[in-house]
Amino acid sequence: MPADKAARLEKSWAHVFRTRVMPLIDEETFRDAFHDSNGRPNKSILLLMGAHILKHWNDLTDAQVIEQVEFNLQWQYALNVTPDDAHLVQRTMHAFRQKLLDSDRARQMFDDITRKLAAADGVALGRQRLDSTHVISNIDVLTRLTLFVETVTKFLRELRSELPKRLDEVAAPVRRRYLEREGYFNDAKREQAKRRLPVVARDVHGLVELFSSDESVSALPSFVLLLRLFDEQCELVEATDTGSDEGASDESAQPSSAEQKVVVQLREPKTVSSSSLQSPHDPDATYGHKGKGYEVQISETCDDDNAYQLITLVDVNGANESDQTRLVPLIDELQKSDLGPSELLADTGYGSGKNIVEAGERGVALVAPVPDSKAPKRPDPFLQGSDDSSAQTAVAASAEDSSNDAASDAAYVPTFDFAAFEFGSNYTTVERCPADHHPEQQHFDGKMLRATFTAAQCTSCPLAPHCPTRKLNGGRRQLHRASKTLATECRQFEQRTSLFKERYKKRGVVEATNSVL
Repeated sequence: MPADKAARLEKSWAHVFRTRVMPLIDEETFRDAFHDSNGRPNKSILLLMGAHILKHWNDLTDAQVIEQVEFNLQWQYALNVTPDDAHLVQRTMHAFRQKLLDSDRARQMFDDITRKLAAADGVALGRQRLDSTHVISNIDVLTRLTLFVETVTKFLRELRSELPKRLDEVAAPVRRRYLEREGYFNDAKREQAKRRLPVVARDVHGLVELFSSDESVSALPSFVLLLRLFDEQCELVEATDTGSDEGASDESAQPSSAEQKVVVQLREPKTVSSSSLQSPHDPDATYGHKGKGYEVQISETCDDDNAYQLITLVDVNGANESDQTRLVPLIDELQKSDLGPSELLADTGYGSGKNIVEAGERGVALVAPVPDSKAPKRPDPFLQGSDDSSAQTAVAASAEDSSNDAASDAAYVPTFDFAAFEFGSNYTTVERCPADHHPEQQHFDGKMLRATFTAAQCTSCPLAPHCPTRKLNGGRRQLHRASKTLATECRQFEQRTSLFKERYKKRGVVEATNSVL
């Protein structure tokens, strides 16, 4: 091409991608995906991996990627292919993507490229920030009745498709309800739904009883979901009377309670686990306080000296899982991939004394607030300039004056708690008390820290009347506390200081990363 056009091309993103990203893709990751006697893949792994990175970077469909590779000069230059070789088909992309997801190769590729980018450009990994975002499943939000109906219908359809002769064993009313009257049974008002739920619960139980011992049917994925639904949503109880079961008249294919030793009963909604099936079309989706779907954890570097920041981890977990329980496994995952931080900024959802201690055991300083019921309340900014605002200011000023008077009257005996002590790494040792005394002896049993101070140290100490340690015989004093409790109390004090707030303020930027993704 003309020299001036070539010069402009070399100043574009395509040149950076060609020279800085493409060389980092390691085709050896895919060696085990191809048999030695079957030659090499029909397309370069470099081309396919590069095309997938550009696909997601530009948020394109497979068809759009194929078009860009075929006709876009910048893409051809970025992917280092000639126009003659710039050709892909959707089937090839799909097959590659399947191999990419097999055996965790996608995670290996992600970690490998990230490590190499960090090394090549001097991106420091020591300081990172972490956050989670809720992802809604790409399915309808189902009512309880619809969940039952959809799960039964899915099973009967698969049974009809895979083992059509076995469908004849299903009672005719059940077949009519879920196959011939598609969408009708679950299209019910609230009162109708209350009557129909017990009917569909009995239908589920009847199908489970009918096919549980049949290996060919019970191996069907939809039957596994049916069994899961029954276990999570229903229970069998002894029949309490011999009367006809309300709602079972012409709609249920199961015998009445008079003919049963046990009856099927729906569990109370509040007793159903948040990890229960939400849809037969997306069995992994769960329920959390943000709704149905998934939680995605994202960590990224946040060092001021970095030329740019790198996402170091993307992890998906159930919506029912708390960020509290995910923190330590995420740190372990980062360290396993050699992308672990020395300092991790996170919000209150991750902050607890237990997590501070366990992160510290892994060499990571967790910079995250912990819940604090005693924290001073902030004035309401919406009331500024109003009468209520004046009242707030007056109350605050009065409280401040009172505290100043109290402090001046008792300056020689200040109040304090364990946050005034200096602790060692992970709160397993006491370095010194507020009076600068070192404990005579101390022991940590893996959970509790016990540190004892001598009578000579404590008897004449001016801080003794307000010391939170307990008195022992002979004038000695002892600190006896769980390390996670000490970590919580110290963090509650620390997070009110300007030093902590300055250190913590960079955490919020990860919200923007979540928003973009």
